[in-house]
Amino acid sequence: MREAYLMMVIIDSLKEITDLKEILKSPIRHKKVVLFVTAIFLISFIVSYLLIDYVPYFSGLGNLLFDNFKKEVEAYDILNTEDNLKIILFIWKHNLSVCIMDYVIGIFSTFVIIFNSYILSYVLYKFGIMAFIYLILPHGIFEIPALILSASSGILFNIGIINLLANIKFGTNKEVSYYIKESLKLLILAIILFLIAGIIEGTITFQLSKVIR
Repeated sequence: MREAYLMMVIIDSLKEITDLKEILKSPIRHKKVVLFVTAIFLISFIVSYLLIDYVPYFSGLGNLLFDNFKKEVEAYDILNTEDNLKIILFIWKHNLSVCIMDYVIGIFSTFVIIFNSYILSYVLYKFGIMAFIYLILPHGIFEIPALILSASSGILFNIGIINLLANIKFGTNKEVSYYIKESLKLLILAIILFLIAGIIEGTITFQLSKVIR
């Protein structure tokens, strides 16, 4: 009986987590967390741009990171390929790795947000506003929200774990289950957006980058 009940609970939880309407509503239910992460992203972007512009160390660091990323791309022989699927799979592998890492490290995913905002500000500084729009905007309208949502999902996951470990008044099993399920809904939404962004980046953005180069 207990095993059957447990199975029913698991099935009901899976139905709730994978309910598209519930997934789409999850950022609204947790808008404080999402807005918190968004604020970190925007502030980091502005501060990073100013540091890159005025402090040589940060512009040099950007050059180093950009060169390392370029070598990684060249190692996969992507720049000269016309195989869009290969490009998309490379992007998916990178983005989904970041997404899962954000979820696992929880509150520390804010550092991933800060790092990515620094990279974006470096691209803006190095290539200018028009190139930034062409290279980032097509896929960025999906990828940046995905990055924010994946970090937010990690924070919610951490809240659930803390409630479980702390055993305080609001840390009941019901609350723990709620935060875990809500974190998974945000994670699923982030993954969906990352997949869409990867398709756009591997097709539209990639072709635009050839023109700009």
